[in-house]
Amino acid sequence: MAEANRSLSACLRCRKKKLKCGGPSQVPCQRCRTTRAECVFVAPKPIRSTSGAPAVDINTGNTLSDKLVLLEQRLESMEARHEAQMREMQNTLSQLVAAVRPSSASDPGASVQRAATQSGTPSERDIVARGVVSESEWEELDEFFYNNCRDIVAFVDDQIYPPQRVARRHPLMSTFICAISARAIRHAKYPAYLAEMDELVKKTFVGATPDIQSVIAVMLLSAWTGRTRLWGYVASLSAELGLNIAALQLGDETIEHTASLVHRARTWFTLCCFDLTLNLSRPFVINKMREYLPLANNLLHSSYCRPVDYRICAYISGFSIAADAKAQFPKAQLQLNPLKQAEIDMLRTFDQKIDQWFCQINSASGAQCQHLTQPPYRSGLLISYINGTALHGMEPESASKAPDTNRLEFLQKALDNASLLIRTQFESDNFRRRLRYTLDYKGVPTYQAISFILKAIPAAHQYLQCGESVTALHQAAQMFEEAGCADAARDVRREQKKIAQLTQIILPSTEEATDTIGNNNNDNSAAGFASSLNSNTIGARTAGTGALDIPTFLDTATWDEPFPILDLFMFD
Repeated sequence: MAEANRSLSACLRCRKKKLKCGGPSQVPCQRCRTTRAECVFVAPKPIRSTSGAPAVDINTGNTLSDKLVLLEQRLESMEARHEAQMREMQNTLSQLVAAVRPSSASDPGASVQRAATQSGTPSERDIVARGVVSESEWEELDEFFYNNCRDIVAFVDDQIYPPQRVARRHPLMSTFICAISARAIRHAKYPAYLAEMDELVKKTFVGATPDIQSVIAVMLLSAWTGRTRLWGYVASLSAELGLNIAALQLGDETIEHTASLVHRARTWFTLCCFDLTLNLSRPFVINKMREYLPLANNLLHSSYCRPVDYRICAYISGFSIAADAKAQFPKAQLQLNPLKQAEIDMLRTFDQKIDQWFCQINSASGAQCQHLTQPPYRSGLLISYINGTALHGMEPESASKAPDTNRLEFLQKALDNASLLIRTQFESDNFRRRLRYTLDYKGVPTYQAISFILKAIPAAHQYLQCGESVTALHQAAQMFEEAGCADAARDVRREQKKIAQLTQIILPSTEEATDTIGNNNNDNSAAGFASSLNSNTIGARTAGTGALDIPTFLDTATWDEPFPILDLFMFD
């Protein structure tokens, strides 16, 4: 019996290693507690007789209650060990969530990674596995895009572009990146990537609604490649995803501003910025956009505010002035000569608002809005847009009658700012270096400024100072030629000569294009710009009505009215 008691004084682990144990009074014992091992006390096996006699249990005196006590001790030890392990796992998970949540909440790329794994096998979604590009090509194109293209559109968050390993598994975004980068560094493959992108967009016409990253990719494709007909589709997809609802919820104080809500609302306001900046001369694609724009300032008060939100709000603030003017112009009598005082006051009021807006973003926003102020590419065209509406009423048959001085004042300011925009672009090495692959977006203000110059000078050249404008046309032609658009450059020079003959201004010397530039005349944008300029070429006596940078008054859809019937949309 004494032997039995001695065996119970050590747990199984200490007994096996012949170590001293604290006994069943301390469960687990010190050694098991240190090593986190299971501490179990059991009675020794019964001693069997070697003479064939029945086995005799030396612990026959143990009662059933003793066995239950030992079993309970064993269960308690296991439960304590498992609880400790669970607490340790929970603490580890909490630390991981705390570390990942800020980056994933503010990084829209996290949603891309989830979307990339929700449907389709990796080989079906991975752009390298699909054979569209090789591994080395993908790395080269993605690296170029990351270093040179993320900041082209000032009001697009540079964080919407996912990391390389994630982007390659998103078909639309990865193909878009390849297409834009190829236009700059692998021009021969640009048409193939663009065709692949078009096929992927077509596949979104049926089936489930694309994810938000796909909508962003189509939005960027529309802006970077000038596919204006896609804007209505992008707006439709955004509404299906409820992005407009997220923008409205951003102004509801009873709704929590989560990272997802802010990201969705930011995407909607980004679309509003595209609509405002690209469609001033056409109907806006967003129905009743004015209801959403005042809510954009809530982005600045969110805990998930990003630097791009300041630029979004700045663009919305400035281009809303032009949109308000666009809504009032059809009701004004700008064609009357002389201008009535009401129209004069209206134009001066909008002009002052633009000046105040420029002063505000220069003084208050600082570096957040540097894209708007240095240099004033797209935003600078607002002055020409507002003042240039005075061109309505300058008909050829009234050329013998001098227009009133107020109208000429507005026209001269618009002409000077259009010329300033082109000159500022020309003097920017960064702008000219990137123009080859950003032409369809960055070149739009250039084209609009050219269009206005070619409309305004023939209508009132005898009353305007035109020297800087003729020089600006020469600079624009040189920029187009450097960007590989020789046809567009040739058309601009042809119109420049007509303007020079009309105004009797001596043209600056024309630099000969290099062979390198001539070898890139097959750029798709060259044909687009050339056809646009051909359709807008002018004679010496052509009226200055219907320019792209001036409302045509046929656009019945303004930004606070419902959509018109589809036949009234004027697609490029």
